[in-house]
Amino acid sequence: MHERRKFERVALPPSAKVVATTAEKEVLGPVAVIGRGGLLVDTQKDFRLGQLYDLVVVDEREGIQRPLRVVARYRVAEGVGFEFDGLDADAAVEIGVIIGKHYSAGAGR
Repeated sequence: MHERRKFERVALPPSAKVVATTAEKEVLGPVAVIGRGGLLVDTQKDFRLGQLYDLVVVDEREGIQRPLRVVARYRVAEGVGFEFDGLDADAAVEIGVIIGKHYSAGAGR
């Protein structure tokens, strides 16, 4: 089977305590998987596929509260998959910090 993903992704354990919130700080749920192309949020909230949303990825341990523009791409039992709608340099660095911390812990997929 052909792998469609462009970027490697990393599964985050619940102990990572990386969450996604709305711009208004409403917690949507934990980030279950993250990569340079997007993230999977463990949430039951309703998101319209193909629609743009403003989310914030929060990793309090790293002091990260990064606003992101994302597109809802798919829903699975584990939550909603979002694709980043462009990452500026600062956002890419912070996403990279989260990926690197958990990739080195053996969580890479």
